[in-house]
Amino acid sequence: MSIHPLIGSKSFKSKIRDAARRSAGVGVVTTVLLLSAPFVNLPQREQQKEQAATLSPAIPPRPESRVGVKLRQGDTLGSVLKRFGIGPPSAHALIEKVRPFVNPRKIRPGDNIHVVLNSEDRTVQGMEFVIDDSLVRVKATGGGWSAERHEIPFVRETQVIRGTIKGSLYESGTDAGLTPQHILDLAKIFEYDIDFFSDFQAGDAFSVMVEEIRYTDGRRAPGRVLAAELEADSNVFSGFYYVGKDGSGDYLNANGESMRRAFLRAPLSYARISSPFSTSRRHPIFRTLRPHLAIDYAAPAGSPVVAIGRGRVEFKGWRGGYGNVVDIRHTGNYLSRYAHFSRFAPKLRQGQSVDLGEVIGYVGQTGHATGPHLHFEFLRGGRKINFLDLRIPKSQQLAGDDLQRFKHLRDRRQARLDKIDDRVVESPRQGL
Repeated sequence: MSIHPLIGSKSFKSKIRDAARRSAGVGVVTTVLLLSAPFVNLPQREQQKEQAATLSPAIPPRPESRVGVKLRQGDTLGSVLKRFGIGPPSAHALIEKVRPFVNPRKIRPGDNIHVVLNSEDRTVQGMEFVIDDSLVRVKATGGGWSAERHEIPFVRETQVIRGTIKGSLYESGTDAGLTPQHILDLAKIFEYDIDFFSDFQAGDAFSVMVEEIRYTDGRRAPGRVLAAELEADSNVFSGFYYVGKDGSGDYLNANGESMRRAFLRAPLSYARISSPFSTSRRHPIFRTLRPHLAIDYAAPAGSPVVAIGRGRVEFKGWRGGYGNVVDIRHTGNYLSRYAHFSRFAPKLRQGQSVDLGEVIGYVGQTGHATGPHLHFEFLRGGRKINFLDLRIPKSQQLAGDDLQRFKHLRDRRQARLDKIDDRVVESPRQGL
């Protein structure tokens, strides 16, 4: 790469100092570079075009520099442009040019934007930023702003991370090399089969196949969990990510059944089950033996409680010893009941529909309760049953060609989960 003739001159050094002083207060200045140093490695043909244009004596290169800005809380693309002297009409026009390539709202605090400045009069000549796997470049032209998008080449690297539970899956998993996001993804994948707060025991094993995306500009991004095998509650659970012929992806068990069910395994993140379902329990207040046809989940006051499944709010309000209670009617003649709430979700209304996992209230100790907990009942046809003994069938199952394609993928990934040599790098995807 040729060195720009301005580098090393006194005027160039003074311009850098001026740029640093002018950019103070505009986020974090990460770098000041000449535009002749590409932000990413573009395909060879485009680089040759740019080099030819730079070397052409008929179009001398304009003295430009780039100022790196790291977005702070509350920053937007418009606010950054304003700090560099771009007024609302021109800023709006620039944002509209960007919109076909990326939603400006996806640009968040912590992201980096490079503003291209004229080194002499400090006017904005353009802007560059990376969103996911693309570089978006905006330039000032005689007819206004122009924008273009370049895909950044990358490779996908997959590896299997194994370990044994010592304390919790979070601690043991991160010690083995999983990221916190991977743990959250696993909790979401297996939420219908595994209670992550009580089912794991010391010595339980886990194997997780994850991918990492490595871009040619040096960035690394965690990818999807592709397959996992977890030992919990004396059982082994496995899940595999599969994209069907219709282009939709889902996690399936080894039989090709969707891992999603009609109900979650638990309605909240709890510390312990303080009182299980029982036909004979000594009541903590009245000290008499009576049935406890419910599950009491001990949890800190204010912990959010979610609907275990999609349904309609049949009752919301005060009901004697239950205190603040919510009843949700589900398909299949099921009803779930949540009691002792300290307060309800702000927009929850009787008669409204709720989705699986939607927050409906917060743990409290209203009514007959000796401490903060959730009293949870589950009814089928009006009869209270033990929710922990309920076995809900899977919601979907593959068939035909899709099932055969899945079995082939499952076998390959299962072999990877069982194999010691567990790192594979796919060939790079080329940019446009």
